[in-house]
Amino acid sequence: MKRILVIDESEVIRETLALILGREFIVSKRSLGTGELPFVEASAEPIDLLILGVAPHFGAEAGNLVRLAAQLPFAVLFLVDTKSTARAITAHGQITCLIKPFNPHELHERVGELLARRAGSTQLRAFVHDEKPRDLSRYIAYPYVSRSTASLVQRFSATHLPLLVFGEMGCGQERVARGIRALQVKPGFPAYLNAADVSADYLAQKRVEISAQRMINGAAPTLLVENLDKSLPTSQSLLLDFLEEQEEKVGPLRYLTTANGDLLERVYRGEFLETLYYKLATLTLKLLPLRQRCEDIPALAGWFAGRYAAMLSVSAPEFSPQAVSQMMNYLWFGNLNEMETVIARTLAVCGGGRIEASDLVFDFRGDAQGASLGAFSPAVESDTAMNPQFDQPRLQVYTGPISANSSANGHGKMLDVSVLIHEIAHELKNPMVTIKTFAQLLGDRYEDENFRARFQEIVGADIERMDDLLEVMIEFADFSRPKRTKISLGERLRTAAIDLHHEAAKRQTRFVWTGDGAGHDISADESHLGYILKNLFLAALSEAKMGSEIEIDSARAGVVTLAYLREGARVSSITHYLGGAWGEPHAGILPLRILLAKQLVERNGGSLAIDQSDPEKDHMRLEFPIGEHGKET
Repeated sequence: MKRILVIDESEVIRETLALILGREFIVSKRSLGTGELPFVEASAEPIDLLILGVAPHFGAEAGNLVRLAAQLPFAVLFLVDTKSTARAITAHGQITCLIKPFNPHELHERVGELLARRAGSTQLRAFVHDEKPRDLSRYIAYPYVSRSTASLVQRFSATHLPLLVFGEMGCGQERVARGIRALQVKPGFPAYLNAADVSADYLAQKRVEISAQRMINGAAPTLLVENLDKSLPTSQSLLLDFLEEQEEKVGPLRYLTTANGDLLERVYRGEFLETLYYKLATLTLKLLPLRQRCEDIPALAGWFAGRYAAMLSVSAPEFSPQAVSQMMNYLWFGNLNEMETVIARTLAVCGGGRIEASDLVFDFRGDAQGASLGAFSPAVESDTAMNPQFDQPRLQVYTGPISANSSANGHGKMLDVSVLIHEIAHELKNPMVTIKTFAQLLGDRYEDENFRARFQEIVGADIERMDDLLEVMIEFADFSRPKRTKISLGERLRTAAIDLHHEAAKRQTRFVWTGDGAGHDISADESHLGYILKNLFLAALSEAKMGSEIEIDSARAGVVTLAYLREGARVSSITHYLGGAWGEPHAGILPLRILLAKQLVERNGGSLAIDQSDPEKDHMRLEFPIGEHGKET
């Protein structure tokens, strides 16, 4: 006699089915419980048919349920509540569905069809969740990973300890993790979790998948947790509870986790759950960005080219020395993923054979519009006759024809300056965390209280300054093209000064108004203007003599002048902001705050000039287009 297992959250449904089918079949009944299908328990006794009531919270995952059911060693009849769910369950092989409410005739018909199909096909199909079978070992060997990383992979693969594979975007974390799993002895079946999607419903579906796989494979899984860096704070506790729950059910699990960036930094900042991090990162494997693997680039290019030449059926490619040089001198913002794309695109466009530097097909889409990084030539008409000191400012930057959002890479291509700033800032972030931690620990190790206080005072101030500048760089890089509107310049000036009252007090410096521009409107992007004024004021406060005054003159429409006594010990360069003390200003170098503010001023159609010809006093002159009365521009 055929055996049927009924699983449904409704006792009425379970009893009704048992009454209808009980004369012809041996019927067992189970509750759906908390939403996890008891596949493992069900496998204790052989069954021919599973009748499964799909709860409403599983409706959105009907497609996944069908995929799982297709691999089970018995037929499956889904009981669904809606026609939309039924449409998602395509009847085939040993799977079909029945919409509630149903009648006994429909039930007998579906059950008979499924058992007849099962009688004609009793072969058990293996559950396949991973990609098509392929050789994953190439992703854990040189040149895809560096030689030192390949050596570490061999050692880590021999252990069952949790491993976190991390690096910058595009370094191949997922491929390396799957390659490591393939290298492990008896790794168990793979169970994938996308940390970016974690929610109560998502984890409920994963319980279903893991239960089904355990029944089919008869082993504990290796959990591959991807995109851990994208896990929201609200979902990190859910994920931790889920992992601990799975360990209670199946015993110790193997964890392979991937992330973009260093999560330990976020743990230190209190942005990532410490318990979850240390649970998944007993071992860590950092994948280096390509700019730190310059010597591997020729081998990598050949490796990718060989694979795609075979795929595209083109002749074996050969890179000219100039092409190799160009690839070695490019920053590869997308790392391995970007290189693979460039090589594939190049072969698709140019075919095989000899590849010259001009044949490499990069994809730069930086906004080429905007003001230039040129000298301080005014972008709007200004009254230079009345202010001759601003005709030829002493400090200038590169005057070549480079756009505001681009810079030459030496090969006729253009690099996105915003991307470059992001890259530099994030590169500095990791060492900054290390420095902060070291400073905190070092100060605690000394018994000399005076030393500790002095150490924290000096080092803490430098760390705070560097950290602040990193945020300035990142904020600048995130600005989009200006949306200019009519803004009251006088109001924004006074708001900026009030916001910096605390900073001025620390320097014992006062803002003094020598002209009132309250009635003057300018044309500018409001968020850009706030950034500009804040950073120009902070730069002036940093440069001004302790206890002096910063004069703000906004009497002329659209024009602001800042004047202040220069601190003799200060230097007018970026080295000051980074803690440098080289003694004398360096001509041709602007303080970072001023340089970035100048960029935004020029993008808004204005100009910024600096005069240091006076041996004691500095002047900054900021000019914007006049806003039209009552109109947006």
